[in-house]
Amino acid sequence: MASMERKRSFTYEAGADLSDDQFKFMKISSGQAVLNDTAGGSCLGVLITPASAQGRACEVASGPGQIIKVQAGATVAQDAKVQSDDSGLAITAASGDHVQGIALTGGDSGELIEVLLQSEHILA
Repeated sequence: MASMERKRSFTYEAGADLSDDQFKFMKISSGQAVLNDTAGGSCLGVLITPASAQGRACEVASGPGQIIKVQAGATVAQDAKVQSDDSGLAITAASGDHVQGIALTGGDSGELIEVLLQSEHILA
């Protein structure tokens, strides 16, 4: 079972119903938190407390040095650099893409893994 050590989180207005997106990578669009839909792109952080409708508050963990649960979108090996896929799920980072963190635990698609968040300016 994945654990978390959350140190910093922020509250944002949800840009959609995020009920099914807990522990996925998020981004900001038009000032609201939405599911990241760009594989390898820049992310805001990981959705911790989802919102059930657009305009409601949601909580996103953001910032390097935090250990956060993230749902895997493919098999991820322990110690792999991870990025977001186009569904906000953690996958192994591809060369030149934004690294969101390091997998402290490995897992298969659909499982929760522990990720040590990194500065998004690090490229694989």
